[in-house]
Amino acid sequence: MDFLKQKIKELLPAYFALVMATGIISLAAYFNGFERFGYFLFYLNLIFLSVLVFSYIYRCLFYWRHVLVDFESYKKGPGFFTIVAALCIVGNQFVILYQHFLIAKVLLVIAAVIWFVIGYGFFLNITVTEKKESLKNGISGTWLVFIVSIQALSTLTSILMEDFGTQAYVLLFLSLCLFLLGCIFYLYIMSLIIYRISFFSLHAGELGAPYWINMGATAITTLAGSMLILNTQQANFIIDILPFLKGFTLFFWVAGTWWIPLLILLGFWRHAIKKVPAPLSPKGYDPSYWGMVFPLGMYTVCTFRLSEALQISFLKFIPQFFVFIAIFAWIVVIIGFLRHLLSLFKVK
Repeated sequence: MDFLKQKIKELLPAYFALVMATGIISLAAYFNGFERFGYFLFYLNLIFLSVLVFSYIYRCLFYWRHVLVDFESYKKGPGFFTIVAALCIVGNQFVILYQHFLIAKVLLVIAAVIWFVIGYGFFLNITVTEKKESLKNGISGTWLVFIVSIQALSTLTSILMEDFGTQAYVLLFLSLCLFLLGCIFYLYIMSLIIYRISFFSLHAGELGAPYWINMGATAITTLAGSMLILNTQQANFIIDILPFLKGFTLFFWVAGTWWIPLLILLGFWRHAIKKVPAPLSPKGYDPSYWGMVFPLGMYTVCTFRLSEALQISFLKFIPQFFVFIAIFAWIVVIIGFLRHLLSLFKVK
């Protein structure tokens, strides 16, 4: 029991990326014809979410000082936004797989409240704190989870719009505002990250899976934009800016696509040349690797939706093969996760 309490005490806020990754792989599998696997991951994801929610409530109640230290950290603080994204991804699963709009609405409200508290609290803290970090030590790909959380809210809002009746018009406007807000912050934060990785030394140990969020943030932005385009018939203000919306959505998809070969090359350099252990092994596993799986699944789903939104049928070819890469990555990391858990209990 003490061992379990110690692990909860040390639980990283970014561990909700496990739910994000499993949820989006579930949807990627479902959209590409692997319905049974998609449903299996849905139920598995409910277990992951339940365990993490219970664990983090316990941590907040009994180890709140440690939670506060994490929240004030430049490195760990952005990880709290994975809670928002995870709830929204599960909400998407409920709607797409089972059309359970009520549960998704509840998850959306909870996620929105958490996003408001964490978002303004985190940026208020890093603004007024006297313990400033340098750009070299303070910024990383994890910061882009903030954009992921915004676009996750936008996407779930768009999907739920049809169940809000006369309020759908307002919901669509809110979804559009969130989409644009996420775009603005991506340009802000990505500029700092490019500057950091280009002009400061970056060791192999630092260049981990969180930098895949560089692509993941563009992918979920593409998804949010695509969902808005697919709902143009619901609001005149969307129709009026449709050319801009289509161009901006494609802009982010192209940006995300550009990142993929570079991230693969950097991964090869990290693991093959610098000999950093792979996530398949107990020592190589790290919770941050879920931040690599999520972008792969999100790129699969966003390309599927983009092909529908822009009516570009040949783009469907990409998710049809990319889904296998995403599923393979999930399997590799889940094996590493299970082996890591077994090694912990053996040590105990």
